[in-house]
Amino acid sequence: MVFIFDMDGVIVDNHQFHFDAFVELGKKHNINLTREEFNPNFGKTNSEIMKAIFGSHINEAEIKTLADEKEQLYRDIYKPHIKPAKGLPEFLENAVSRGIPVAMATSAPTENVVYTLAETGLGKYFDMITDSSMVTRGKPDPEVYLKTAERLGIQPSECTVFEDSFAGIEAAKAAGMRVIGLATTHSKAELSGHVKDIFLNFEEISEFLGITS
Repeated sequence: MVFIFDMDGVIVDNHQFHFDAFVELGKKHNINLTREEFNPNFGKTNSEIMKAIFGSHINEAEIKTLADEKEQLYRDIYKPHIKPAKGLPEFLENAVSRGIPVAMATSAPTENVVYTLAETGLGKYFDMITDSSMVTRGKPDPEVYLKTAERLGIQPSECTVFEDSFAGIEAAKAAGMRVIGLATTHSKAELSGHVKDIFLNFEEISEFLGITS
């Protein structure tokens, strides 16, 4: 058994701060972005999201400039608030103490992964990290999960994935992995059509999986 974690909305409950950063970015470019419009984009790569917001005509250089601007906004907005998801440090400690390998598979850029793990102090728990710089297709394509399993040298069927977004859940399912949903970015009711096992935090997940002290 291997545990694979998405990052945004799973390791940290940060979806509102990402959305706030996209709203600020939109305002700077005279675009009004609503939550309803943005919701389907959670879990996707910056390239995909920028094309959804600004149009498919924008080129790679423009995407990078916009993405860098947005991520700096995000880190500035989120810095005073960043903390691990509820119950996660204890869950990771108990998993590692049982010899369960722990990995991350995220659509986030490398800079945000480094920032998040440094600010939360959780980096020591992860044996493997696959981020957006290592894949060519974002979620819901299963590439990031399949690549993580390949790098770990295990079969997808041996993996349990923790996800919060529609795109991420579909990616993990398409990879042939077990999925546990976290109702952070979306409500339990919203996730119920996508995944069977849904929880509010890692305290509940610990009890469900029997990963307790």
